Amino acid sequence: MLAQYGSNLLVAILLSLHALKKSKDKSSVFSRLAPYLKALGGLTADARILFRIWAILPMVKWMVGIERQLPPTRNLKLIERMQALSMVVYAPMEAAAYLAMHKVLPISDRVQNNLWLYGCRLWAAYVVLDFWHIMEDNRLLRTRAKALEKSRGHPSPPSTESATLTEEQEATRRMWSDIYARKDMLLTQFWVNVGYLPLTLHWSLTKGLISDGWVGFFGMIAGLASWRMQWKATA
Repeated sequence: MLAQYGSNLLVAILLSLHALKKSKDKSSVFSRLAPYLKALGGLTADARILFRIWAILPMVKWMVGIERQLPPTRNLKLIERMQALSMVVYAPMEAAAYLAMHKVLPISDRVQNNLWLYGCRLWAAYVVLDFWHIMEDNRLLRTRAKALEKSRGHPSPPSTESATLTEEQEATRRMWSDIYARKDMLLTQFWVNVGYLPLTLHWSLTKGLISDGWVGFFGMIAGLASWRMQWKATA
């Protein structure tokens, strides 16, 4: 992901530097590097879509899992159902368009373009719904924090780290740590969506919305935030 969008961003920077030099020499280092980086970005984008074909079944499993273990609030239940539905429809549309692009499926260019277009609109809907999901999660987290503060208070201050804590104090500290970790995760997910929203809107329009350079910029925001989230999950 970082390679794909980083390549787009670097290409835009290199071409801008080339233009700033006002050089007509097409053999300058900036203009010579740009096509290779663009090819790298295209290759990684192609590979990512190929790997996503196999994500259709996990998405169906996720949709079924929502009904087996319903979210804690009515809003979250509605949000997750709509998100799951959007992804379950989006995934095969993207897969069909990708396979048609590579001449694996006999689909016309017009239908193929519509699959890309409407698929990205479903992805954009998922991102918008995820902002709503974050707001609802944050509301529940604030309620949980208020209840914890009322029942147990705050954890011991840092100055008492060396002191022996009681079992109840340790439990309180773990509860607050869990709340802080959850807040951090929600903030990171927010930045993932900040990166993805302009991209999905751009790809949802026939003529697009932003340049390749901005695609790289917003893609890097989403990529770095996703990388941070995965790093935290494995820490």
